Amino acid sequence: MSKQQQLKELIKRYQQRKCSEEDIAQLRTLLQEMENPGLLEEVYDILPEAFFEDERPLRKAAIYQQVINDERIRDTATTLGYTPWWRKPWIAVAAVALLALVPFLYDNLSFFTIHDHASSEEQMQYAIVPGGDRALIILDDGTEVNLEEIMGDTVIARNGFSIVKDGDGTIYYQYDHADALATTNMHNTVVTPKGGQYHVVLPDGTRVWLNAESKLRYPVYFSQKKREVELEGEGYFEVAKQEKNGRRIPFMVKTGAQQLEVLGTTFNIQGYGQEVTTTLIEGKVRLGLGNTSREVLLQANDQAILRAGMQQYDVRKVDPIYATAWKDGNFSFRKASIKDVMESVARWYDIDVVYEAAVENSQFTGAISRFEQIDKLLQLIELTGSVHFTIEGRRVTVKE
Repeated sequence: MSKQQQLKELIKRYQQRKCSEEDIAQLRTLLQEMENPGLLEEVYDILPEAFFEDERPLRKAAIYQQVINDERIRDTATTLGYTPWWRKPWIAVAAVALLALVPFLYDNLSFFTIHDHASSEEQMQYAIVPGGDRALIILDDGTEVNLEEIMGDTVIARNGFSIVKDGDGTIYYQYDHADALATTNMHNTVVTPKGGQYHVVLPDGTRVWLNAESKLRYPVYFSQKKREVELEGEGYFEVAKQEKNGRRIPFMVKTGAQQLEVLGTTFNIQGYGQEVTTTLIEGKVRLGLGNTSREVLLQANDQAILRAGMQQYDVRKVDPIYATAWKDGNFSFRKASIKDVMESVARWYDIDVVYEAAVENSQFTGAISRFEQIDKLLQLIELTGSVHFTIEGRRVTVKE
């Protein structure tokens, strides 16, 4: 088996969480040989095309800089006695290929560095790395399918329909007997854990991006009268327009006490904790409160906040980029409380946060890639001068 084939198979096994310690050692050795530009080009060629559709060069450059400046990787290179690949003269030629490759390698291979006093198993347990595409889909009969463990282009056949995971990991639906499903009340639920996100195409063509620690419940076939889903956590929606006999079929999202009716739009809903925050990017939405007659109409760039126990919305104009940056792979905050910032960080990096400092009056403004090393992210927050952090295992302590 060629080195190209070995690397491809090892990457597949690692994605499926099936790597043994021997696999890890072999993969580390192959990655060290990336000083060979020919191998780098081979790896670039074998990866799915979806990895190269990302048009965010700033994010790629930031991750690239993170990798080449990681002291653990430098230590590994020094220990093994060769000149690191990033110092080779051909790096200028290979940079374009590497920038496209790094997001995949960083997401999937960030554990493969050597530490003198820790086993690979311990590193896997305690290393704090960014989240990725991870989710369960819970079928109507209660069956749970781990979407991370099934390969792309997989079809899950059910009675009258199929759930398809395509090559880039997106979930969508196909139908064999749509008419028969129209009278059923079957639902599926997609659940993302801490450190997870996922992209789902609903049966009507609506696209939903789910943030970490979120849940979306929806019918496997929408009725011709209304389309209704339930959201817990955070989701970004691009709603498909549907009509029957010239009549628009409404799309509705229920989040806690709030019910949103779409009037043709793109929006973000965040429903963690005690607030539901709805940010409208384009179009119009109508927000209602359960069975009451109270409602509010949002226009583009409006943000409505519904607090627990309240019977009215706080509506204001905002720049939607701060609410939707997560979908594009970034953290972005403007005068956000440290607690709000750390809640977002904890969900994405799957960590516990402990406070030994009063942070009620501390705020943070800034933006950084969601795929940055956590210590770099925390250093940026520390620039506020109001807090600093210590990391022990998977616990981050906030101190004065």
